[in-house]
Amino acid sequence: MSDVATTSAQPMRRSESSNTNANSSRCEVQLFEGIKQENQPNKHAASPIQADHHSDGNCEAAIKEEKDAGMTPNGTDLEPAPASTSIKMVIPPWNGNDGWSGWMSDTVTAKSLVLCLILQAFSTGILDATTYLDFSTFASNQTGNTILLTVAVVKVSGHQLLLTGISLASFLSAALVFGHIGHYMGVRRRIWLLINVICQIIFLVLATIFLSSNGPKQTRLGEKHEWVIISLFAIMSGAQVAAARQASIQEIPTAPMTSSYVDLVSDKYLFVGLTHEKASGRNRRLIYILSMIIGSFIGGIMHKYAGSWVVVVVAMSFKLAVLGLMSIAPAEIIVKKEMEKKSKTAC
Repeated sequence: MSDVATTSAQPMRRSESSNTNANSSRCEVQLFEGIKQENQPNKHAASPIQADHHSDGNCEAAIKEEKDAGMTPNGTDLEPAPASTSIKMVIPPWNGNDGWSGWMSDTVTAKSLVLCLILQAFSTGILDATTYLDFSTFASNQTGNTILLTVAVVKVSGHQLLLTGISLASFLSAALVFGHIGHYMGVRRRIWLLINVICQIIFLVLATIFLSSNGPKQTRLGEKHEWVIISLFAIMSGAQVAAARQASIQEIPTAPMTSSYVDLVSDKYLFVGLTHEKASGRNRRLIYILSMIIGSFIGGIMHKYAGSWVVVVVAMSFKLAVLGLMSIAPAEIIVKKEMEKKSKTAC
């Protein structure tokens, strides 16, 4: 009788042991299925093992225990999946799932800002040629203004000292304010980029009014308060350069030229072809320098034959083009993959 009971109990224990091993194996397979799906996110179909996971109440607890230990079932370390970056093209905001708020809060890709900065550099060349011809000082080239300021002090030229000093002070003040606002809002956040360019356009509109024959007489060229015009130009330039330097495209600062010249001629890949994989930095510097030079030529010609206010209007048209490009620029999507959630879902 005892032998019969012992004999009948042995298959039962084997069955329980078999069920336990099967449950453990199923949990291990499901965990690895979750890890596999982590690496292959496009495969959404569940495996047959995953389909009956509700029948096993111990699976979730087993996987949680392995997670808490920081190990996979075979004893290897379980490393967290790194964050990845993908890019999405902007669709009209009113058609997006997140609407206008999501569109405005997008982080624009640095690469998509290259053309915007080239256009900004071109308009800078146009304006600097005009401001120097009108005021004998620069609106954005503050290296030159620093030298002109010291020369004005030595020569005791009060008027030149006033214009150059106001230009330098206005530029630095705008760079300070706009630079720190950019850090607060996000240097490549779409809403901030658009606000920055809109402010630049407003400053140019005011400068155009003061330059035109219909503006206040006291602020016209040669009058007592003409410094207001150069101040507006310098404020616009400070906002522009601050945004350009924060855009993660160091080859296109949109105003300084000396460092760009040196970086270009000393580039390790200066003599490679235009399509070489290492030539992107060289190409950007070259295009930037050419944009500044061509813009300066065009600005000088327009100033001679059309007048200063026409030059400013043309510069504004380039700012409007930049505004449009920033509105449709592709945005980055930062995706943080969470291994634990994926594994739990797989179970």
